[in-house]
Amino acid sequence: MNRRLIVVAAFSLALPFAGIAQSTVQPASLTVPMSSGEARSLIKNAHSAEQYRQLAAYFHQQETKYRAEAASEMIERDRRVQVNRGMAQKYPRPVDSAEHLYESYVTRADSAELQAEHYDQLAAARDQQDKPRTGTSRA
Repeated sequence: MNRRLIVVAAFSLALPFAGIAQSTVQPASLTVPMSSGEARSLIKNAHSAEQYRQLAAYFHQQETKYRAEAASEMIERDRRVQVNRGMAQKYPRPVDSAEHLYESYVTRADSAELQAEHYDQLAAARDQQDKPRTGTSRA
């Protein structure tokens, strides 16, 4: 069982670095973390490709944060499984609470990932619209 705990701990430490490796593709336009209120107002008013990229970067950061939280809850859940081996436990057991938190963070991370992909696509579409057309027109 110690082997499993070591594997889970190693995975949870490597997970945030995987998010950092993915974020190298994104522009460095979001140097200062954006608050959720700023993100909401930008969602309402975004029209340019740069604004869409800022929103995508915000949601990529949110995804990374939630995945790290999920990894820590997975470790806590595994710890609680070892501690609470009793047969007659009332629901919700401490392990159930940790499991629900883990699932919540994974759901939030998946949602943030989808939103980031959406804004990446909007930015790419806006870039395509803003490109000057190179075709020759005959008049």
